[in-house]
Amino acid sequence: MRRLACAALAAMLLLALAGPARAQALRLGVLPVLDTLPLHVAAQEGCFAAQGLDVELVPFASAMERDTAMQSGQLDGYFGDLVATLTLIRAGVPMRVATVSYRTTPGQRMFAVVTSPKGAVPGAPLGYSRTTVMEFLLGRMAPGDAAADRTFTRMEVKKIPIRMQMLMAGQLGFAILPEPLATLVERQGGQVLATDETLDLPLTVVCLRQERMGACAAFLAAYARAVEALTARPEDFRALMARECRMPGPLAADFPVYRYPAPSLPSEAEVAQVQEWMLSVGLLKTPLPYAAVVPGP
Repeated sequence: MRRLACAALAAMLLLALAGPARAQALRLGVLPVLDTLPLHVAAQEGCFAAQGLDVELVPFASAMERDTAMQSGQLDGYFGDLVATLTLIRAGVPMRVATVSYRTTPGQRMFAVVTSPKGAVPGAPLGYSRTTVMEFLLGRMAPGDAAADRTFTRMEVKKIPIRMQMLMAGQLGFAILPEPLATLVERQGGQVLATDETLDLPLTVVCLRQERMGACAAFLAAYARAVEALTARPEDFRALMARECRMPGPLAADFPVYRYPAPSLPSEAEVAQVQEWMLSVGLLKTPLPYAAVVPGP
């Protein structure tokens, strides 16, 4: 009996010394864009911590820097668009889509083709970036009446801040821009010609490396709580949106806090649609199987 008591005491001491279970750490690469707001809400509101996760949101100034970090194994996951995700998977990065982070939504444009506030000179080019989700969208946006008689000559301007500057200076007649920049141009006299609102497509996703997919269920539970909080009290997160999503000062007070979808995966047909375009522009040589993009059963 004495031996049993000593053993029990030893076990209790070991547990006391061990302390609480360590939270599972995840480093996720993010960009300063609107689609990432649920991730920032989950971090700020303690949703990740409540699920036993210690999530670090690692900011990157560009998708190229984020992709390099993902390829080199510096990150456990990332936020990005489907074009970039499929490119990385094809390049051998062992990752899977955990959830769609944003779908095109009527009344909530995420990308738009806008005119220069200085007016468009006939034949003035449209600024865009090749082999990106923006080029993918450009071929699918239905131009409104204002663009019906216009033919666009495209000019690649990879960096969005430079594209914005050239548009405002009149060096570009048109440009495809993400929100909130499209709204900023519109308020300064530009005209919106086409948007992505009615396309019904998953634009961006959150991915985890395969070896970290064991944390996916906890991650999705935390993410769902963040989306619910955003839906229930969007104005509570306006300051967070302005800070983390780089909201221009003139828009910080009244730009709408967007609605975000509950966690879900892109369908096989939706992934195939993106892959068909990527094959047509040479980004892929052969399509990836759906099972290489989403988690297994």
